[in-house]
Formats: sequence, C-alpha cells, structure tokens
Amino acid sequence: MLKKNKIQIGYEWYSAVQTTEPLQVCQNRLIFQARLNSLHLELLKKHSKNTIALLDAVIAEIGINCFDHNLGKWKDVPGCWFDYECENNKIKIVISDRGQGILSSLKRVIPELKNDQEALETAFQKRISGRSPEQRGNGLKFVRNIINAHKDRGLLYYSGQGKILLGGLSEEADQILDIKQKVQRGTFALLIWNLYEN
Repeated sequence: MLKKNKIQIGYEWYSAVQTTEPLQVCQNRLIFQARLNSLHLELLKKHSKNTIALLDAVIAEIGINCFDHNLGKWKDVPGCWFDYECENNKIKIVISDRGQGILSSLKRVIPELKNDQEALETAFQKRISGRSPEQRGNGLKFVRNIINAHKDRGLLYYSGQGKILLGGLSEEADQILDIKQKVQRGTFALLIWNLYEN
C-alpha cells in the first residue's frame, strides 16, 4: 500500500466529519506565522529572497484568512492546517480550515449569494469582505493575480461545494487529489509553486 502524502492527509483532515488537532494544525495566528517564518528560512537556504517573497505573501494571505473569518465559527477544531512538501524546485503547500466557509462569511454582506461556487468566485474577483464594514477584501484578488501571472504557479481552492483553479499548474493541483465529495464548511487550498531561479 502506498504511503499517503501530506496533501492527502491535509485534505482528509479538512473533509472529516469529526477530527482531532494534529501537529500540523496552527491553533492561532502566531503559531501560523512562526511556521511560515520557519518555511521562509528553510527556503532561503536554496533560493533567493526575491524568489520566495511572493510565495510568502500568498501563503500568509490564505493562512491568515483562516483565522480572521472564522473567529467563534469553527466546526470543531480551531485554527488552520499548514503543511508542505518539496521535491526538486517545486513546493506543494496545503492550508485548510474547518471554519464557516466563504459562503457563510460573505452572505452577511451579500445575502443574495446562492451557493458556494458563486461565493468563491465573488471572493476571488471582487473587492468584498465578510468582515464588513472594515475596508478590506483585496487579499484573494491579490492571490489570484500573483498565481495567474506565472505559468509555474497553481492553486486549487475549495470552500464547501465550490472550487476554483488558478494558474498554469492548476491542472496538476487538481489531479493530485481524487475528490469524490466536498464538505459543506471550511476552506482547502493546495498551492503549487516552482521555485527555480530565472
């Protein structure tokens, strides 16, 4: 039997009916930021700061959203799953949460949203935030622009029944997981990024 990779394990945690809090779960933003800093230092051993600066920004945006949009609204385990694996110059990163999902977050501001897919597309295309009246809402648009701007980046993003694929490596991201049914709450992001030097 093949050993499960970190991506499969992260998805299983995200989609489980009930789960525990393994080591990969960052219970708060400070722990998430500390783990992101550790990843940054690890990548700096082989890659330039310029190569990983945008990657850091994308990871931070997705990860911090897991906390900012779910306070008091966790399904069971608070925090976000954050894990990664590197092979050659390619890194695969999983960030997920068991929170309320994008539809529930945005429905407070846009009550006419019909489903998870519409909410997810709105989150990645429009300047809108479930934390209104705060003047926020550019984060996932920033992520979309950074991923779509380069053929060697990809993002698979689930929220409930909604799914977004972005970037040149999005099909690769989509093929990694054999997903039969998506869960009703939370978010799951699989980011693939080539770290080669130009």
